Amino acid sequence: MVGNAPELPNILGTGVPVTNNTDLRSQGWELTIGWRDRLQNGFSYGVNFNLSDARTKITKYPNNPTENIWNYIPGRYIGEIWGYTTVGLAQTDQQMQDHLATLPNGGQDALGQDWTAGDIMYADLNGDGKISSGSETLSDHGDLSVIGNNTPRYLFGLDLNASWKGFDFRAFFQGVMKRDVWQGSAYMFGTSWQIWNDNGLTAVSDYFRDQNTWSVQNGYQQENLDAYLPRPLHNYKNQQTQTRYLQNAAYIRLKNLQLGYTIPNSITSRWGIQNLRFFVSGENLWTLSGVDKQFDPETLYGGYEEGVAYPLSRTFSCGLSITL
Repeated sequence: MVGNAPELPNILGTGVPVTNNTDLRSQGWELTIGWRDRLQNGFSYGVNFNLSDARTKITKYPNNPTENIWNYIPGRYIGEIWGYTTVGLAQTDQQMQDHLATLPNGGQDALGQDWTAGDIMYADLNGDGKISSGSETLSDHGDLSVIGNNTPRYLFGLDLNASWKGFDFRAFFQGVMKRDVWQGSAYMFGTSWQIWNDNGLTAVSDYFRDQNTWSVQNGYQQENLDAYLPRPLHNYKNQQTQTRYLQNAAYIRLKNLQLGYTIPNSITSRWGIQNLRFFVSGENLWTLSGVDKQFDPETLYGGYEEGVAYPLSRTFSCGLSITL
């Protein structure tokens, strides 16, 4: 597969091209099972289910001698998400100061300054008294760890169908049973280097506000100490890749639902028609997912930024089919 080429001196004046220098191995399995039956009263039905899974491991990559965790590492799986472990969101200044007191060798200064209420408290996994990413190598990754994997796992489809006395029904579901995604854009947090970057996006309104917040002081909003999102800032210290905001991208979606009725042949034959069927159909009618509601689980990596692609449309249609 294609991987990054060896680093070259900056005097080259351009980016280093990728090259075919990486080996990988994908292993997986697939299961398909189905059942069809017809009862004595004429009711027919069928169920078809398929399930598959695969994982890909790098077996050889020559251009990462330091085993930098942001690059390919032989023996590691594709799609690993490295991030910090979140202790929680500090609701008061004292809570944050108590947390920083447990980090005597630098606190969280490697990620940012001025830690107060509304900021994230990160876990000191390696016990060195500070929060950092170390040298970002496999042997020294500081407080980073593998918190998930963005490879879709256990992809499935379920097809249900039935017919009775001219009426027919079909429903098709599809989904993914396991997938982790780090979204991390302004469309999740509401902020980036601009203080506010979510005009009209109500899904990011659950951010931290206390009595010192301008909107609370001026009566526009109420306090929100038990918030989901941290306080909005000009920097990314609260938006580090972390367990608190890792998205569960598993989902199930009703891709198609169709109802139809076929007029009995004893009637249509008088009109010179062998078969006449009316139907109504719907696409993408229902979705259950663990991602925040402003994102679509099937378009998480599309568009200008991750997850900013136009969502899949819900479509209704009707029609008839005629066989002469």
